[in-house]
Amino acid sequence: MTNEVTKTAPREDGFEGFEDRVEGDDRPEGGSVIQGTVVKFTNEATWVTRDEEELPPDRELIATDIIRVVQKWINQLPVETTVLEAGQKFPDLEALNEAAPKTEWAEGPDGKPRGPWQAQYIVHLLDPKTMDRFSYATGTTGGGIAVRDLRDKVQWMRRLRGQNIYPVVTLSDKFMKTRFGGRQRPHFVIVRWIALGGDNVTALPAPPLREVESPKLAEDLNDEIPDFDAEAPTPKKKK
Repeated sequence: MTNEVTKTAPREDGFEGFEDRVEGDDRPEGGSVIQGTVVKFTNEATWVTRDEEELPPDRELIATDIIRVVQKWINQLPVETTVLEAGQKFPDLEALNEAAPKTEWAEGPDGKPRGPWQAQYIVHLLDPKTMDRFSYATGTTGGGIAVRDLRDKVQWMRRLRGQNIYPVVTLSDKFMKTRFGGRQRPHFVIVRWIALGGDNVTALPAPPLREVESPKLAEDLNDEIPDFDAEAPTPKKKK
């Protein structure tokens, strides 16, 4: 007889070990840059799904990721998609479109001919109560402003609180000046910040979620808040 106990590795359950791909299929899991339900911002300044179901303005969603893509559109369908890596610059879309045959050009929203190559931002959103996923894809000027504003705020908060910090947002709108006077553009209102476990930003978090208090800037920056130059990426010291 022996008292030796054989230890085995913990067994993954059907949730953690789930695999639905076929051998030889090298596409990323999910197979698409779009996750869950597509949402869009309308000319009436409302947020709706592809089925025109309006999302309530007080619905809270976690912004889990931002993806940048370059797509070639033919007959209103994306026939080629390139996902840009972190830090990778957008290609020269003007040059790409000039090189494309005019037969691939189409009429744009402004009624003018537009080349087939377009750049888009895609924001992945997660409902922390239902775990429903959403994707907001935009190639508009107003949408780009909203996405970059969200990115900037997340970057600054992560410098203060660490890389696992994500914003909980509501979907709203904000006035934007244009050549024709102005209009409403999409806007993400950050209502609070949370910390998600793990290093993979695409992994779905499991509740409960740990809330993170907003930082006290004067305290964290030794009671000195630097001036910021809108054109410069780093703060300037006061003279």
